Amino acid sequence: MKKKLLLVFVLLLNIGFIKAQDRPQLITDRTNGKVTIGFDVFTDIPTGEKYDNFNLRTINQGVDGFLTYNFKIADSKHTFSAGIGFTAHNFYMKKAYVADPYAGVTVFDTVADMQRSKINVFYGDIPLEVNFRIADKFKIGLGFKIGFKLGAKTKFIGTIPGTNDDVRMKFNRINNLESVSYSATLRVAYRWINIYAAYQFSRTFKDGAGPEIKPLSIGIGIRPF
Repeated sequence: MKKKLLLVFVLLLNIGFIKAQDRPQLITDRTNGKVTIGFDVFTDIPTGEKYDNFNLRTINQGVDGFLTYNFKIADSKHTFSAGIGFTAHNFYMKKAYVADPYAGVTVFDTVADMQRSKINVFYGDIPLEVNFRIADKFKIGLGFKIGFKLGAKTKFIGTIPGTNDDVRMKFNRINNLESVSYSATLRVAYRWINIYAAYQFSRTFKDGAGPEIKPLSIGIGIRPF
């Protein structure tokens, strides 16, 4: 599912560039301001209550993409946008791993020797945004997005306590994750480049069944159209 969704976004972006080559004015007038395609890369800053044996490293890189249709607000330059998108969060754990992703309560065991330990959660999004255009070069976007969990996995590379063997573990399902996420978003853009921030005010794990994890995402993005 994740690969298919990413492929759709790549194809849409390629189609846009092909059309732009045939009609140079398409880039100049930003398809009359009706359609926006964009991508962001960000790092997640964990917020929420502490959880036993669960700590994240400083940088937790993630990515999102979106396609929106823009509706002009009255006769102004401002717009309201709605569309579809995706968000991929990566939570990199420090000296811990998911001991049993299928348990009723997610348990994390500590480990001293490891190369990588992470949780990945992938959402399909419905982004909504109000864009305020300042002159022609600056734009501020205040938004909200609903994410529907499409997949989750956990991966560990390291040495399990009590053994001397290096192991690789990968599970393509994690129980106890909330199926829907809710986030507030902010974009401050200059031409194609924007500073991006989002705060997920819903829990990633179900209450009482895992760490709270309400990520604050901060990054940079592009909007080709």
